[in-house]
Amino acid sequence: MVTEQVDFALAEVALLGAAYRRAGHDGADWRWPPESLQNLARPEVARALAAQLAAVARLRLWAQELYWLQEQVRLRAMVP
Repeated sequence: MVTEQVDFALAEVALLGAAYRRAGHDGADWRWPPESLQNLARPEVARALAAQLAAVARLRLWAQELYWLQEQVRLRAMVP
């Protein structure tokens, strides 16, 4: 189940990353290039980045949980 959650979180990060890039490119009348920091002044870009960062945080938690479980299995295999 945890590996499925990690896979889901990876997909979520990828999708939200695409949404962030799209938000940065939308609005052709905006004077800053999509990759500039000034582009974060646009609310839709800032929201998209915040959503992606939240997904990265969830991925990190699931990855830590998976690592912990793998370590528990490894340690139990060492004990006779």
